[in-house]
Amino acid sequence: MSGFIPGSPGDLTPEWITNAMRDAGALPHGRVREIRIESISDGGTGFTGETVRVTLTTEGADGAPESVIAKFPTRERQNRGMLENFDAYAREIRFYREFAHRMPCPTPTFLGGAYDEGSSLSGSQRVSRLVDALPAAVQLAITKDVTRFMRASKRRYALLIEDLGGDTTVHDLIDPPDDDQLAAALDVLASVHAAFWNDSSLADNDIFRTILTRTPGLYQTVGRRRCLPLAREQWSSWFTDDHERLLSDALDRFPDDVALMNEPITLIHGDPRSDNILYRDDGQVVLLDWALAGFAHPGYDVGYLLSSCLSEERLAGAEDLVAGYERGLVERGVDVDGAGLRAAIAATYRGQAVQILMSVAVLRTDSYDGDSMDDLWMPRLLAGLAHEW
Repeated sequence: MSGFIPGSPGDLTPEWITNAMRDAGALPHGRVREIRIESISDGGTGFTGETVRVTLTTEGADGAPESVIAKFPTRERQNRGMLENFDAYAREIRFYREFAHRMPCPTPTFLGGAYDEGSSLSGSQRVSRLVDALPAAVQLAITKDVTRFMRASKRRYALLIEDLGGDTTVHDLIDPPDDDQLAAALDVLASVHAAFWNDSSLADNDIFRTILTRTPGLYQTVGRRRCLPLAREQWSSWFTDDHERLLSDALDRFPDDVALMNEPITLIHGDPRSDNILYRDDGQVVLLDWALAGFAHPGYDVGYLLSSCLSEERLAGAEDLVAGYERGLVERGVDVDGAGLRAAIAATYRGQAVQILMSVAVLRTDSYDGDSMDDLWMPRLLAGLAHEW
């Protein structure tokens, strides 16, 4: 699609939705005559974006859906700038356009979408390499106020997907899924990973190649010099010397861990936090929010999901969950390296701990009844860092 692209829910028009759905093959006949927009999910505004339900009144369009879900970038300029650094909004549209129809598990159907082309990813990668090689003093100086480097672009992004509706449950970090629910989600991830294992069609998609960061050296410098002292202050009621040693070790190993997580093996979800997993009453598990989908190590998805859900008390069941995921791959014909899988899970715990540590000095994320996502996630990550994978 070209020309007009809505940049927010208020910009949606029946004409654009008609054309978008037609281009996606979702509206072969007729047109959308009227629309009604309804905010969802606590107003529809989250850390990454704005999501609304659009009820459609159609004309001559037998079989057209009664409603669709429309997704747009967040209105928080700093959050948006950070996500655009990974081209997350275009990445999700491309996932739905190019890969959603190949998914072996329930996934919202792509119903249309468009975005403005941006600057080349290769140019951004060159800048990242230069920044990562700067002296520590310069790195600390340029990251003193990172909001200057997280400026949102004027690009427009709009995505239409199927409105799944129905009786569903989503677990957040306060009330994470139980072990049976986690096992079901891991089996769905295994089905996705197996379906795209060593898939050459992913290799040419540079947009899917970055997990976490392209500047691990910068993370090490800022993490040690600025973030660890701030973590001591922010979590003073429970943060110990042992916790600091675990995070220091994670920082030491961060470049190698990033390289391991970025090993191009299969399509990964990239953000399988429990908030992005839908449990339907019919037993189906649906993966939502593919803005950080990547071509990387499958252990990243496993470690990411487990780290967001398992408290120290629940880590005793982690091996059974990992073994169940591993069986899911084997049953689908994948010859998996169990030791390598567990090494990647441990690397993901360390890498995500560094990521959350960085946000102490950069950006406090989603609020959960007054707590930051960081406050809930970091204790689980630290417990996992001390766990024998």
